Amino acid sequence: MAIQVTLNIPTHNVADFSAIYVQIPSAEGSMGILKNHAPLRCELIPGTVICRLPDQSLKVFFVSSGLAMVQSNTVTILADTAELADEIDLTRAEAARNRALGRLCEGTMHIDRARAEAALHRSLARLEAVRYLKTH
Repeated sequence: MAIQVTLNIPTHNVADFSAIYVQIPSAEGSMGILKNHAPLRCELIPGTVICRLPDQSLKVFFVSSGLAMVQSNTVTILADTAELADEIDLTRAEAARNRALGRLCEGTMHIDRARAEAALHRSLARLEAVRYLKTH
């Protein structure tokens, strides 16, 4: 028996599939979920969701932030934004990283530092999702 995985963003369902293993980027650290996992609710941080499918292939997603819930062999991910790693535009993600770094390095009083740091974390997480998929 597999785990049912559902990934939603506010506007629509991104994915719905079965997996044998799910790894999520929680605020408490990376969490691995297998069949018959104890019920769980946790906050997500920008990062990579890694899912091993029954045929041993991988589905890899970027999520920005949100919540994850585990109950009765079901993992429900409610994310602010999410993308399949193989659909991420690498050039755009690198440009976002460079823009965020540029804003942080300016050192002027005219930037919202927390917003620039959040943008940097999101862009780095998107790049990490792509890198993970390419190396596994």
